[in-house]
Amino acid sequence: MGTAHHIGLEIAERSFRFVEIQQQDRQTTILRADTLETAHDYASPLLFDLPFDRDLARSFITDLASVYHQHTVYAGSISLVLPSMLPLVCTVPVDRKLSAEERREQVEWECRTLGGLAENVPLSILSHTITSNDEIAITLAVALPQSTVDFLTQTCEHLTLDLHAIDIDQFTMEKMIQLLYPHEAKNDFAVLGLHEKHCSAGRYSSAQYHGCRLGTVSYKQHYPAQAVRLLESLPIRQSTNGPGHVYVFGNAAETHLTDAIEDILKCSVTRCVPLADTHVPDAIRDGFQLKGERLFDAAAAAGLLGLS
Repeated sequence: MGTAHHIGLEIAERSFRFVEIQQQDRQTTILRADTLETAHDYASPLLFDLPFDRDLARSFITDLASVYHQHTVYAGSISLVLPSMLPLVCTVPVDRKLSAEERREQVEWECRTLGGLAENVPLSILSHTITSNDEIAITLAVALPQSTVDFLTQTCEHLTLDLHAIDIDQFTMEKMIQLLYPHEAKNDFAVLGLHEKHCSAGRYSSAQYHGCRLGTVSYKQHYPAQAVRLLESLPIRQSTNGPGHVYVFGNAAETHLTDAIEDILKCSVTRCVPLADTHVPDAIRDGFQLKGERLFDAAAAAGLLGLS
């Protein structure tokens, strides 16, 4: 078999997290894991100003080129990961009696209304039907300004990189868990993203996705209770006693926090380790011990998913 490479890059608070993965003969190896402080916080609504602010765009391109050119890079493709709180993520009821085009227009209208976006702002929207009956389809939608998607695509092209995907950290990690643990597909499990200022939750049972919830962290001493409350706010459409397993990720997923969540939920809570089956050279492992491997979870997951 040949050799393939892919980059996962997370746009984090005032930093880029960069992971390059190599796949050869079914063996994956991490070639590089770096963080680079950025001139601005692009993990904020500033990201949406990039196509219209020349100085800001120049800073973003310079920062991205810096992390790309610090060392030899073999990959020709990249996947970008955004914070879950940055795009508009919403669940909307859609009238099933409408035509496909009318349903698309309804989802777009809902996104514009919830996001306070003008009609003359083109949107890039991904949607997924969670559940439906004869009248209504409950639809999960994620929306970004089309201008932002175009800017990111063109910037990657400028760096001779093919932009494979733009996703949020929560969905990236949910996909990674399904790739790492295929036996969970028919089980009842949840995914919690634990970050400094926000948390995110997704829930699955019997191969059914129950959606995603996002919330800010208002009081860190009560973080475990807030995370559990967010998870329990997801509507479950069949009788269940709660998830049998909870996977956590994020730079706030420290042992004392996961232990507290486990005590509340009375189920197994473990950190998802995207690099569990990946060879990590000693030099990179030493860097993980200094910075914390979980800092790179989302970027590593994006890199691995790009090769799957």
